[in-house]
Amino acid sequence: MKVGRNAPCPCGSGKKYKHCCLTKRAGFSGRQKLILSGAVLLLIGAVVAIAITIRDYQPEGANRVWSEEHGHWHTVP
Repeated sequence: MKVGRNAPCPCGSGKKYKHCCLTKRAGFSGRQKLILSGAVLLLIGAVVAIAITIRDYQPEGANRVWSEEHGHWHTVP
């Protein structure tokens, strides 16, 4: 039997179903939260690794030096 949104909650709290157990059913389970957080951490790690690779990339034959003072590459003639 389906409980209506405005009906009293079957858990016995005395609240309406929409303000009690309905919101609990709409969320993620513990396992889904764990998988989602792992995927987010993996994605963040991949973005950081790509950013470091791009920052440190120096093409073959390029005459460039990294300037710590300025925080970017300088072309050396």
